[in-house]
Amino acid sequence: MGVEKNIVVIELGSSSIRAMIGQKKPDGSLQILGFEKESAPDSIHKGVVYNIDKTIQAVAAVIKRIEERQKVFVNKVYVGVTGQSLRTIGNTVKRQLDVKVAINDEIIDSLRDENRLQPYPNAEILDFVTQEYRVGNHLTLDPVGIMADHIEGYFKNIVARKVLCDNLRRCLEGAKLEPLDIFISPLLLAGYLLNDPEKRSGCALVDFGAETTTVVIYEKNILRHLAVIPMGGENITTDIASILHIEHEEAENLKRTHGSAYTEEAEMPEAESISISNDRKVEEKRLLNIVEARQQEILYNVWEQIKNYSDRLLSGVIFTGGAANMRQLETAFIRYHHFDKVKTRMMPAVAEYTTSLRLDPQANTLATLVAMLRRGEDECTSERPIEPDLFEPAAKEEPTITGISAAKEGGVVMQPKTEPEETHIPDKEEPEETAEEPKKEKKPKGPNAFSRMGKWFKDLAADLVEEK
Repeated sequence: MGVEKNIVVIELGSSSIRAMIGQKKPDGSLQILGFEKESAPDSIHKGVVYNIDKTIQAVAAVIKRIEERQKVFVNKVYVGVTGQSLRTIGNTVKRQLDVKVAINDEIIDSLRDENRLQPYPNAEILDFVTQEYRVGNHLTLDPVGIMADHIEGYFKNIVARKVLCDNLRRCLEGAKLEPLDIFISPLLLAGYLLNDPEKRSGCALVDFGAETTTVVIYEKNILRHLAVIPMGGENITTDIASILHIEHEEAENLKRTHGSAYTEEAEMPEAESISISNDRKVEEKRLLNIVEARQQEILYNVWEQIKNYSDRLLSGVIFTGGAANMRQLETAFIRYHHFDKVKTRMMPAVAEYTTSLRLDPQANTLATLVAMLRRGEDECTSERPIEPDLFEPAAKEEPTITGISAAKEGGVVMQPKTEPEETHIPDKEEPEETAEEPKKEKKPKGPNAFSRMGKWFKDLAADLVEEK
């Protein structure tokens, strides 16, 4: 019979740290118990840790709030990794055999091991996906049993800058958390939002984030391409703030309420204005031009990642992520790149996982965290360790007995027994005895303070009697 398990996950986003705790039931169902977020713009940029000390503080802060609100002690976590350096690189491993033999698992494993050792400057392989094998003139996904004297393995290595994972591990260690597993967030999200028919027939998932946009492409149910573009919705907000000379928060609000990724020329407002702070106004047309220009640049970079696979994406392009809420985003992509198989998919209703927790209505941004919770299997909480009482007096140490030092036994000082030493008297005449000095006589003590006081009381009593 299974038991309930508390699963805790952490994601280092574009400029923040987010954590979620959920309870996994024995039947596999999941209930979200809590969600916490800590902004860290000075320590995390585009998903990469730059300031380890501040990131440790942010991680510790979100975990502490989860512990306090859920009355648990968290010592293990699952972590999602992303960042602008995350990408796939193709690699081919060839093997020439002495004679024709039936390809077996041992040969396949040797190809995979050799691929895993492929060096990349300043980068490390996080995982890899086998694309296919070439045996003779044939391409196949399962070459075992085929007679051949030559085989080639094609792989997609998922790599990231070495510092990305190194700094992540340092942050978890500094926060006294043990990573149970490190997930590649875009792949976890794709596994959660995409169904098997879509991945089998070919599709591209585009996750529009705050500072990054991630493209994941599947075909024949195999990962074919992954890339993280270092641009997102935050770039649009920054453009609005800098061009219109307004505060960041007001620029974000204008983007959300009035921004559009595409507007037909005939529908472009001419004289409409929008009120902003300090009794100022801005032309709506100017605002739309700012938003559209940056959004067009982001979509152009997305298309650069997709175009080589476009004729194989039978299930089209699927938009998701917080910045996918921009109005007319699908229309803009269709107009700019003449690819009309586009749709937007938001995360399934959060109510499916929680009955009491109130989360952002745009829970689309929490999809990766929920996917991580669903993937986690091991308990992440435990009993809080008992810390030593810093104010408890330390036990007194008994003195070490050396030589002829005294030893305490039962509070009594014991003197060690020693044999009297023999003394050697040199041969010489005994000294003559000297007469004893006369004892000094003790002088009588004079009256002390008490005797003088007693005499004073007697005299006083006698005077009172005479007066009577």
